[in-house]
Amino acid sequence: MCRLALILLLLSPVAFASESEPRLEADTRLGKLQIKDLELDEEKYPGVVRVVLLNGEEIHRREYMHLAIIKVFQVKDGEVVLLSENPGGSGTNDSHYFIQLRKGAAPVVSETFESQKGEVSTKQNGDSIEVDLGYHKGKRQVLVYQNGKQTIRKISPKGKQAADEGDCRNLYEHVYEAFVREGHCDFAPEDVGGMSTVRVYHELAHDPRLDLKSLGDLARRSCEEGNAVKYPEFRKKICGG
Repeated sequence: MCRLALILLLLSPVAFASESEPRLEADTRLGKLQIKDLELDEEKYPGVVRVVLLNGEEIHRREYMHLAIIKVFQVKDGEVVLLSENPGGSGTNDSHYFIQLRKGAAPVVSETFESQKGEVSTKQNGDSIEVDLGYHKGKRQVLVYQNGKQTIRKISPKGKQAADEGDCRNLYEHVYEAFVREGHCDFAPEDVGGMSTVRVYHELAHDPRLDLKSLGDLARRSCEEGNAVKYPEFRKKICGG
C-alpha cells in the first residue's frame, strides 16, 4: 500500500480498531484499575454488586451487572476508561460507558450507550475518542466522547459499498444457511433457526450495504430447491461484492 493510501485509511472516519479481550484489571498512569465482586450480607443485600477500584479504593459500583475493562485511553489531563456491562442471560448484548480519571478529582462516569452488535471499535484523536456503534436506519452512528461529554455523529454512506466480511459471513451462516436447512420455506428468514438467527438478523437489519430484500427472495428460492448457494455467490448478490 502506498504512503498516501495508508494515510487516507488512517484518517478515514470509519477506520476504527477492534478492541482486545475484556479484562478485570488494567494499569493506568494513575495506578492499577480493578473490577471485583463486593462481598455483602446476602440476607440484607441480595444480588451481586461489582465495584471498580483504583489503587484499591472504590471509585464506582454497578448492581446486578457483569463488568469488564475494554480499553484505557491516555488523554491530556488523565485517563479515560471504556468499560462494558451486561446483566447476563442468553442473547444479551453488552452496553458500554466511560469513566474519566483525573488526579485529585472525582471520577466522571458517562451515560451508558449501546452499539448495534454489542461490540465496539474505537479510534482516538487527541483527547477525543470515537466509538463505532454500527448502522441505524441506514446511517453509521459514531459516538464522540471528549471531556465528559458525548455526542452522536451520523454518517450516510457514499456510493455503493461492500459490507464487512464478518457481517456477511454471519448473515450467510446464521440466517441464510439456517433457513434453507430448516426447510420452512413459507416463513421469513429471520423467523427460522433460533436465537442466533434472530440476533444476527436484527443486528444487521439497518446496514444499507446489505440487500435484505434480495436475501429473503434468495432464501425462499433456495429453500424450495433444497440447495443453498455457495458463499461467494451469496456475497455478490447480498453483500455488495
